[in-house]
Amino acid sequence: MGRFSKLERGIAPKKLEEESAKAEVALERPEVEEKYDASYYVKLADQYFFYGEFAKALRFYSRALQVDNSLIYPWIGQIFCLLEMDQIKEAGVWATRALELFPENPDIIALHAIVLAYKGMLKRAIGASDFAMSKGSGVFTWLARGEVLLIADNKMAHFCFDKAMESAPVDDWQTPMRIGLVYFKHKKYSHALDFFRRAVQYGVPNYYLWYHIGRCYYHLGFNQKAIEAFQRSLEHQPEFKRAKLALERATRTSIFSRIFRRVIHRYPKK
Repeated sequence: MGRFSKLERGIAPKKLEEESAKAEVALERPEVEEKYDASYYVKLADQYFFYGEFAKALRFYSRALQVDNSLIYPWIGQIFCLLEMDQIKEAGVWATRALELFPENPDIIALHAIVLAYKGMLKRAIGASDFAMSKGSGVFTWLARGEVLLIADNKMAHFCFDKAMESAPVDDWQTPMRIGLVYFKHKKYSHALDFFRRAVQYGVPNYYLWYHIGRCYYHLGFNQKAIEAFQRSLEHQPEFKRAKLALERATRTSIFSRIFRRVIHRYPKK
C-alpha cells in the first residue's frame, strides 16, 4: 500500500477539483503559471481517468506532453482515453505519432495493436501484438494483447489479463480496474466484476469503481448488491449523477426483469 502517493491513490473529488483548477490556470494563462512539472499533470490526468472523466484526463496528459514530449506514459494515457471515449480514429492518429517518436517501445506498439483490432484488422493487430511482445512484456503489453484477443473472440484473452496482473506491483489497484473496464466494454460482466472487486480491495475511495461494480451486479441480475454498490459510490461522491440514476433504476426494477437478466447471462446466445 505504501508505493502510491495521496494523489495517485485517490483524493476526494472536491480536492481534486481544487488541484485541477490551479492547473487549469496554467493551461489557459501560461504567463501566471505555477511551475508544475509533467509528473504533476500526469497525476491529475490519472485521477480523472480512473474517475471516468476521460476528456479531462486527455487534457492533462496532453499538457504533460507539452512540458516534456519525451515521456512515454502520457502518450499511453492519451491513447487509453481515446479508446475509452470510443474515438478509434483519433486513437490511431495519436498511436501513429507516438510510434514515430518511440518505434521500438513495446507498450506503444501494443496499444497500436488495439487500434488495429477495433478497426477490424485482426490479423495485423495480432501481428503487431506479437511484435510488441518480442520487444518486451509488461503490464500494458499483456493488457493490450488481452484486449486484442478479446476483440478476436480468442479464449486466451483471459490468460493475458492474468499475466498483466502478475506483471503489476503487488499493491496496484489501477491494473485490475483497467482490465475490468475492458471486460465491461465487451459486456463480460462477471469477469469485469471479478477485476473491479480486486481493485476495490485496496480501499481506494473511487466512486467510479463502485459505480461499475453496481452496474455489473445490475446486468447480472443481483439488484440488492447493485443498490449497495451504487450507494457506496454516492457515499464517495454524493453528486455523481450516473450513480443516482442507476440507483433509481435498480430500485424500480421488477423481480421478473432480474430473473431474465440472470438467465440471459447464464445461457448467452451462441
